[in-house]
Amino acid sequence: MSVLRNQLLPWIKVLACQALVLVAVLFLSRWITPGTLPVLLGQGAAAAGLGFLLRMPRIWLVVQFLLPVAVVYGDAVPAWAYLVAFVLCALVYWNSASEQVPLYLTNRRTWQALADLVAATGAKSVVDLGSGMGGVVTFLARAHPGVAVSGLETAPLVVAASKLRIALSRLPNARIAYRSLWDAELGSYDVVYCFLSPVPMARLFEKARREMRPGALFVSNSFTVPGRAADRILDVDDGRRTQLHIYTL
Repeated sequence: MSVLRNQLLPWIKVLACQALVLVAVLFLSRWITPGTLPVLLGQGAAAAGLGFLLRMPRIWLVVQFLLPVAVVYGDAVPAWAYLVAFVLCALVYWNSASEQVPLYLTNRRTWQALADLVAATGAKSVVDLGSGMGGVVTFLARAHPGVAVSGLETAPLVVAASKLRIALSRLPNARIAYRSLWDAELGSYDVVYCFLSPVPMARLFEKARREMRPGALFVSNSFTVPGRAADRILDVDDGRRTQLHIYTL
């Protein structure tokens, strides 16, 4: 129940932003005309501003901005379509608001850099914390058939898509689990990889220090561990100048 509560509360906050702004608009209705396009745009901007202050994921800032206009001027769109869109967003960005971790997807050049790192270290087990669509998992499993590659993800629709991807790939050494990274035991992995956000890094690294065995590697895409210099930084030759921060436990 606590996990469900932690997941649902942020979505309630998303709706609360719209409600608070709507109350303010009604209060100011003596001076402004609710429902007009300028007011609706201002309403959306205010809700997006509240979302920004609450550090909501960027996708929801866009949703907050467009929602008032969509509701008033969306007569051509069936009402159920908005509910479907909201549910789909929730299923994809399920843990974004609660963990403040957007859905970042690792690019192909970084996949190869990780594959080279696994080969160089002789790792036999790898886990991707927040594995998204399963790109890292399938690529590493295909590149290294003798390595057990796992992915952990909690966004339901993303998990379903990545499980289907692995099933179609027929990779016996790849697996995706619907599990929070905080509930995972990291001691059985030679390489732990993540592409999250600055928010959980300090707590996650402390977990890694407690659980991972000496000599294992903790690899973070782009985001550093506060107060701890990486033992090695691997520059990836891609458009976004990705850096893999490598920590040896």
